[in-house]
Amino acid sequence: MKQLLEFLPLVIFVVVFKLSGTTLTIAEFDYTFDGIYTATLALIVATLLQVILVKVIWGSVEKRLLAVAALVLVFGSATVLLRDPVFILWKPTVLNWTFAAVCAGWHIVRHRCLFEALLPSEIELPQSAWLKVTIVSTFQFLMVGALNLYVGFNYSMDTWVTYKLWSPLALTIPWMILLGIIMGPHIKNAQKVANDETTISP
Repeated sequence: MKQLLEFLPLVIFVVVFKLSGTTLTIAEFDYTFDGIYTATLALIVATLLQVILVKVIWGSVEKRLLAVAALVLVFGSATVLLRDPVFILWKPTVLNWTFAAVCAGWHIVRHRCLFEALLPSEIELPQSAWLKVTIVSTFQFLMVGALNLYVGFNYSMDTWVTYKLWSPLALTIPWMILLGIIMGPHIKNAQKVANDETTISP
């Protein structure tokens, strides 16, 4: 449910964008959906409501979600107020490149993988494996940010919005597969050792 809730603002953003040119009439009030600007405003409102709902339901909000909300508010507000879509277009890239910097910087400064601190303590990998996780993840975030700019500046706004809807799934799956290839053997070995110890225990 939490993951679905996190995906909802993006869906609302895309749906509202697709309503561009449509006029909504409520009583005597008429409003015509204004493409990327109405969609961005809807994204801001949906993201803020998302943060509030997560806080109410689960009692706390992850720093990652707060960072996303802050970027949506800053870059989205700039797009709406200055009537320039370039700001909201840059938002995913800034977010992913920030994740890349944090991921690489964490390993350099603390000599540990960021995910080693985030994942349950039961998951134990050799440092060589954690280094691979850092390298793969840093490259993933850099690539996603670069692809966002490539699509945004070389294709139509409609194409970019559609790309925004499907790219999280399409780009995350290969990354998760790579992480599974790196981490899987070590996790299986750890589980085997734990099972063997349980078997021989009196």
